[in-house]
Amino acid sequence: MIVPVAVVGGVPVAVVEVVDMVAVQNALVPAALAVPVVVALVRDVPAGLALVPVAAVLAVQMPAVRVLDVVAVPHLGVAAVRAVDVGVGDVLQVAGHGALTFGVRVDVRQAATRTAPIGASGLRGVRVPRRVGDMKGISYSRYGGPEVLEYGELRLPKVGPDSVLVKVRAAAVNPVDWKCREGYLDGALEAVFPVVPGWDVSGVVVRPGPAVAEFAVGDEVIGYIREDFLSRGSFAEYVAAPVRTLARKPRNLSFEEAAGLPLVGLTAYQVLVKVLQVRRGETVLVHAAAGGVGSIAVQLAHHLGARVIGTASETNHDFVRGLGGEPVTYGAGLAERVRGLAPEGVDAAFDTIGGETLRISANLLAPEGRLASIADGDVVEYGGRYYFVRPDPVDLLRLTELAEAGAVSVHVSETFPLERAAEAHRLNQEGRTRGKIVVTVEWEEEPEEGRGATGY
Repeated sequence: MIVPVAVVGGVPVAVVEVVDMVAVQNALVPAALAVPVVVALVRDVPAGLALVPVAAVLAVQMPAVRVLDVVAVPHLGVAAVRAVDVGVGDVLQVAGHGALTFGVRVDVRQAATRTAPIGASGLRGVRVPRRVGDMKGISYSRYGGPEVLEYGELRLPKVGPDSVLVKVRAAAVNPVDWKCREGYLDGALEAVFPVVPGWDVSGVVVRPGPAVAEFAVGDEVIGYIREDFLSRGSFAEYVAAPVRTLARKPRNLSFEEAAGLPLVGLTAYQVLVKVLQVRRGETVLVHAAAGGVGSIAVQLAHHLGARVIGTASETNHDFVRGLGGEPVTYGAGLAERVRGLAPEGVDAAFDTIGGETLRISANLLAPEGRLASIADGDVVEYGGRYYFVRPDPVDLLRLTELAEAGAVSVHVSETFPLERAAEAHRLNQEGRTRGKIVVTVEWEEEPEEGRGATGY
């Protein structure tokens, strides 16, 4: 078994699959370690056992597991050492061309978790296939603008007892995504870097957790997979999703459309039904009626039998009418335009903007009118309620049913492939989107059973 390191460039080896690469720094020599390795030309070598350094590395401290076999490979006057079978707790010291190599057996998964993967570019002249169980995804390791988003290899998430591994087909972009990325929610949500962004997902279950009875392999699902910390989001090939965040995907929606439903749909549903308690025959004012939350809110309020007035730019008036609303234009004179449609005031106002829009909404209420905001906590000063959406599988299933009944649809304005997620973030941050922006993930073969992704 031969595993080259960065200092031995271009070693001609028959590596079938290097399952993990971790960076190791010596005082003098940088090295790369393989954890674990599968090599075609060595008999009876199971996967998941080997971590093999090469003799050119001087006194490397490594999270080694079990040295199975290293054979000599002359290269530029440097040869590898030969070592066989280092047992638990043993330390192997092999002299070979002045090099020292240490191997101590520890758990492979723990070692891999503690170290960061590096790409195949670190091994010049040698193509290293992707590690079994890894995935492509978007992540950021510090707060900042869209430029902090990086596309690359990520660890396949573990699946807990009450979660399922979902193969992501699409993930929607929401304003909260870039607000989290820039650190605006740092006071409320702890960031465990690197953070994979994204709370909306549509995809297919590929592995249920041991306590999961709600979903099976092959089920198509949607989810608002928010947790109480930032770490494992939906902008990746796979996501481990708690079952409390999922529902079955609407059969009549594409994966792209379905990905755009959970967060905005739950927000609109919970505000209109549970907070404002909109009833048939009432007049409801919805702000940003062409946006993600607003467009769903207009449809839901219309379905509940309410008259809906929706604020939108003139270019989106026909779109709002198509959703069942009566459009009014933003800007100076907004209060007068709304009063022209509802002289007695509105029964309920749904603020999605805050600031001056919130103040205007409060002044447009009928005597017993209700006010809710998802954008501005000052709403309580006007007697209203601030609301932050929460995952709810019952509410999410209700949205699936409404979508299948034709009461709710999702307009996808633009899609981006996963590797261009930063562009999707930039576009969403501009705040002029009609409907939803969605990131799509290329569909590939599902992972093999038992690839080390489960555990709790």
